[in-house]
Amino acid sequence: MPDSRPLLLATETPETHRLAKSLEADLEPLPSAREPERFEAWRAQAGGAEARSHVVVSVWLEGVRPAELMEVDADGWRRRFELPYLLWNFALGAASQRCADQGVVVALVQAPAALDAPGLTPELAISDGVLALVRSVAASEGARGVRSNLVTTPIGLVAGDLVAPAPPLAGFPGSIEGSVAGAVRSFLSPDAASLTGRVLHADGGRSL
Repeated sequence: MPDSRPLLLATETPETHRLAKSLEADLEPLPSAREPERFEAWRAQAGGAEARSHVVVSVWLEGVRPAELMEVDADGWRRRFELPYLLWNFALGAASQRCADQGVVVALVQAPAALDAPGLTPELAISDGVLALVRSVAASEGARGVRSNLVTTPIGLVAGDLVAPAPPLAGFPGSIEGSVAGAVRSFLSPDAASLTGRVLHADGGRSL
């Protein structure tokens, strides 16, 4: 019988370590998005590992600085979009292979609300692409009872002064231990047994 303790496939950052602790999950590190030379080796060994019933995936972005789209050159686009999104493809592919029948995959991606998107086009493109990948996993793996859903958070992308109006709920952008881990647990719960291909914005209502 597959281990019911969540497996977290994630780049190693303080945020993902806090998420692993909050979820009581086993953290298996992904290569850094800055190390594409390690992607193929990681993918080759990742798919053959033991099956797990709960798999959480996160390619966490660090050091993002908003910039006008016309200011992002080819190297910047590759660094901010192409490499992280390629790693997302590999990580979610491995997660779908690792997820046992009747299991669940939850992706956690950083995403700005529409009001906060200026300057964050590459990151918004990643989040939109990850939603498409999550729904692809939901469609391809649903026949064996696997659910696949997405949680978004603005943590690490958006902070400080916001364009009005303020989020409906206080505490924006939230915390890993509170809003983010809680949203992930919601999708991991048996109470979400009929939900797949869905997205939950853990942003205090900012995306309304």
